[in-house]
Amino acid sequence: MTWVFIITFALLCLAALLVLVRLLRGRSTLDRIVAVDVFVTLVVAATCVGMGWQKNGENIALLAAFALLGFIGSVVAARLVEKKESYR
Repeated sequence: MTWVFIITFALLCLAALLVLVRLLRGRSTLDRIVAVDVFVTLVVAATCVGMGWQKNGENIALLAAFALLGFIGSVVAARLVEKKESYR
């Protein structure tokens, strides 16, 4: 079962690297906002995989709060960008 956690964690790290590339090379502000939201989701997923590997579920409330904070931040940033930029 350990190899499942290792493979999952490696794939999440690869996805995080690709998201960071998208964050740095994004063409518009909305691309960067989506990249930050996906990165927050990947951090939460990687932390969940780590908790499953260690069989320790003490940080579930903290992860839920972090995911909610990331979601609210993305929604607020998208609303601000929507008001500033015109539609293409």
